[in-house]
Amino acid sequence: MGGEANSIGKRAAADIVALRETWHTKDHPFYVGFHEGTVGLAAMAKLMAQHYQHVVRALPSFGLIYAKAPPDGRRFILENLAEEEGLVAGPGEDREPHDHMELIFRYCRYAGMTDDEVLATEQLPAWRARSYFYLATVRDEAFPVIVAMQSTQEGQQPAINGERTLPAFKKFHGLEMDDPAIEFFAEHYIADADHSSRQIQLVERLVRTEEMAARAVEVATVAVKTRWACMNEIYRTAVLGERDPLPEGIAA
Repeated sequence: MGGEANSIGKRAAADIVALRETWHTKDHPFYVGFHEGTVGLAAMAKLMAQHYQHVVRALPSFGLIYAKAPPDGRRFILENLAEEEGLVAGPGEDREPHDHMELIFRYCRYAGMTDDEVLATEQLPAWRARSYFYLATVRDEAFPVIVAMQSTQEGQQPAINGERTLPAFKKFHGLEMDDPAIEFFAEHYIADADHSSRQIQLVERLVRTEEMAARAVEVATVAVKTRWACMNEIYRTAVLGERDPLPEGIAA
């Protein structure tokens, strides 16, 4: 990709990476518990069903991101989308294309959740807010702000999977990294390291004003806090078994 990093862009990128690390959900009690064996496969399936509901809303917006992208960003967006849809393999040797949605369903089936249950899963409020914030960012913001926001999301996957989920799958469930049941987690451990690195490089090159840098950090802040709130909700509901009060006559 063309273009050169500049001092404003480099500073913005560093601030966004620091923000991502501060709010990194690998350190949320859900993932810590999974890593320690106190959160099980069924709870992870419920998280994955929420993730499916988020992705099915967010992924079509890549068309608008592509339309907003400068020439040195379009190829990356197209490659990212093609990987998600299983049209091309991700970076690295001996890798094959995978429909990432199918990988979600595959894990959920392994954990005892049917396809129909995944499809019928109602988004929890914070997850719904995350989806609509993502769509609003894509619709309203400049391309450098969009990729800054994306980097805080995809950039968490390598550590979540490398440090938390994949070791726990092996230790507590006897699943090696190449087991088809957990291919979603192995795929995102590898692919999102590349994606988030390229997103940060775009921030370094394309954020060229203090105003855009401030906006990128502001949007990224909302994104990481909303993601953390999503983890709070799935932890409360899938692990702790908590339920919010509902109006009289409304079944949970």
